[in-house]
Amino acid sequence: MIVERKIGAKDQDLKWVMTMVESEDDRRDLQVKYGLTDEILTYITDENERSHYDRDEFLNSQLFVLHVPVVVDQVSQRYITRPVTFLLKGNLVFSITTKTTHWVNTLLSERLKLNQIYDTNELLLVGMFILFDQFIGPIRKINAEQNRLDQQLNKSPDNKDLIALSNLQQSLAYFVSATRNNAMMAVNLSNTPFGRQLSDTNQERLDDAVIEARQTSEMTAIEADVVDRISRTFNNVLNNNLNDTMKFLTIWSLVLTIPTIVTGFYGMNVKLPLTNYGGVSWLITVAITLGVMVWVALMLKHRHFW
Repeated sequence: MIVERKIGAKDQDLKWVMTMVESEDDRRDLQVKYGLTDEILTYITDENERSHYDRDEFLNSQLFVLHVPVVVDQVSQRYITRPVTFLLKGNLVFSITTKTTHWVNTLLSERLKLNQIYDTNELLLVGMFILFDQFIGPIRKINAEQNRLDQQLNKSPDNKDLIALSNLQQSLAYFVSATRNNAMMAVNLSNTPFGRQLSDTNQERLDDAVIEARQTSEMTAIEADVVDRISRTFNNVLNNNLNDTMKFLTIWSLVLTIPTIVTGFYGMNVKLPLTNYGGVSWLITVAITLGVMVWVALMLKHRHFW
């Protein structure tokens, strides 16, 4: 699917080409109509492509790849990141997405005021700023879920909370890598042919994009650190609870061993002490058993085993 929109003033021949690559037909249309190469199309469809800038002097094109958040499960706050490609080629600026990032073109269409954009560089830089800002919402939702789990830690954490915490850690692992690479790409643009030919106005827009990219990177890193600390605390609490349970079971297994030992002795078919007292012999046996049990329990308590 390919959509063209004119940008800038009426006398400017500048176009924004929005496309979503879903099939070989989409790839073929881009090759035939706009002369895009297989190498560029490979960058577009590679879901593992990291954020970077590339210039092709032969084709006089500049490629920008950045990552955006993608929702996997809104309820459990599970996110991943996927690349979005911008391509500057002559008077054309391409925003190329896949099925999982198709919302990017819709968002940019709603947010960009095309009649107030005067060149393709400006559209690219404003678009980058908007997309860097898209990490803020998911990070705030992750922070709200993290606060809930932190409160749950003071009550009774269970397996459901551990799974929720694991989902947050997975999402933040994607976010930390993506926002860091986005920030590095944006910072390094100043030293590229693209950055060196920017006007003063566009240089300010690049500075804004760099600030936004760094902010999202720092927010994500802080959130990831907090979630990791909560996870370690969860593990410590669960380990302590397990230790207390094992200690309780061990102590009572020792105490309850005493009746087995005493009754085992008096169950043997041999002459034993205290067996000549008629009907009270079993009471004496029970008293000895209880006495030894109490003595063992007091000894364990004295040695701080419980």
